[in-house]
Amino acid sequence: MTTHSTFPHPAYARRVLAPNFEQTKTYLVPAMLAATRAHLVMLVRQNILDRATGQMLLRGLQSLESEGVRDVIYDGKYEDLFFFMEHRLGELTSEEAVGNMQVARSRNDLDGTMCRWVVRERMLSLLQAINNLRACVIGLARQHVDTLMPGYTHTQPAQPTTLAHYLGAVTAFLERDAARVQSAFARVNLSPLGAVAFTTTGFPIDRALAADLLGFDAPVENSYDAVGGADYQTEIAGVVQTAAGGLSRLATDLLFWATQEAGALRIGDEFVQISSIMPQKRNPVVLEHVRTQLGYLYADAQAVFTLHHNAPLGDVNDVEDPIYRPLFRMLDYAIGVYELLDAVLASATWNVERLAARAADGFTTATELADTLVREAKLPFRTAHRVVAQLVRTALTQNLAPREIRAKHVDDAAHQVLGHSLGLSDQIVREALDARHFVALRAIPGGPAPDSTRTIIARQSAQLERDVAWRADHLTRLEQAQARLDAAMQTI
Repeated sequence: MTTHSTFPHPAYARRVLAPNFEQTKTYLVPAMLAATRAHLVMLVRQNILDRATGQMLLRGLQSLESEGVRDVIYDGKYEDLFFFMEHRLGELTSEEAVGNMQVARSRNDLDGTMCRWVVRERMLSLLQAINNLRACVIGLARQHVDTLMPGYTHTQPAQPTTLAHYLGAVTAFLERDAARVQSAFARVNLSPLGAVAFTTTGFPIDRALAADLLGFDAPVENSYDAVGGADYQTEIAGVVQTAAGGLSRLATDLLFWATQEAGALRIGDEFVQISSIMPQKRNPVVLEHVRTQLGYLYADAQAVFTLHHNAPLGDVNDVEDPIYRPLFRMLDYAIGVYELLDAVLASATWNVERLAARAADGFTTATELADTLVREAKLPFRTAHRVVAQLVRTALTQNLAPREIRAKHVDDAAHQVLGHSLGLSDQIVREALDARHFVALRAIPGGPAPDSTRTIIARQSAQLERDVAWRADHLTRLEQAQARLDAAMQTI
């Protein structure tokens, strides 16, 4: 055991302070500079700080930024980057000026402001990635409205559908992903600045002005909540974790379709890796990397939830510096997965002939034959179900394919179950077991029939346009806020 009486202890510096210093450099420098500038403008506007001092400090911040804050190496002299920047700014201006800059500001409200700044930027990047993938999937759906394929339940062929119908389901959950991000954005884009430690200040500050200059919709209403409340972190973690569920299921399906056994999907060569020993191998490992990145995402999101567990409501490290790494990294992984899937699907080709040939395999049209017995033979559905189940068992025993089934086979099954034949024609039986006929009949809204699918595609396309416009509008608002801050710095 060693003792060390001078702060910081080497172990504390190595394990806590230095990593936090590097993390702040990586993620938070632009947000810290912007928040400091907005605070200075507000202090001058409110006559708390004189114009000359404000101008001097703004020039000092510009010099500090030009020096390259991100190149600074942690040496233990300062607890964190905040105190380093404060010290260096004092050298560039004056200690008295920097001391006055700290009026009505604390690391507490600054930390929350910086975190929300970074999270909202990544949320807008995440929305762009989601919307790009949606556009790709919608484009594929338009191409494959008539592409038959087997639909699966419990990993077994179940009923015929179309590739566009499946892709419409993918677009549906991507659309919900975007909606959840947009909803959460409203609760993220609020400013803690001016809460100070957590009780605000006796100085006549203008929290709304500082929030506006930074592009926040409003200040966080309650100053205790501004510093202590951090459920926006768990909300976005939940949003991203939910999205990862849909993405992982999509990746699993794509990997299955890319197998030689399925033979339905061919990933572009730019994403395929070879074997070091097996010359024939063509490995779509990009989808395995999608799965692993989703695993990292899940782990980071869970870390966000875990760090909140049992933490007091207030200014505590659990929901500050230590949480930023998994929080920001989680969002970066999410953005990356959407981008990868977008690129993979854009590169892929579908074996539509193989999909169509498999559409009726395994008697996937048996439901329609049972429905036909209800319509034509007036059987109760459960009775028709028993007849068709007997037919399928017999056909499988005799190695008969669906296309080989005739009316006599239906009658044989009916005799076994009911004791009498049903008298259907071969044409009716063949039609009932035809995969394309099966799909065409499913013209109910939401079904796989071409017109129903096109209706869904049109609605999804319109919603995508609205969501793209939403993101563009919010990005413009942030750009306009930056312009207001730039102009305000020139006029104080």
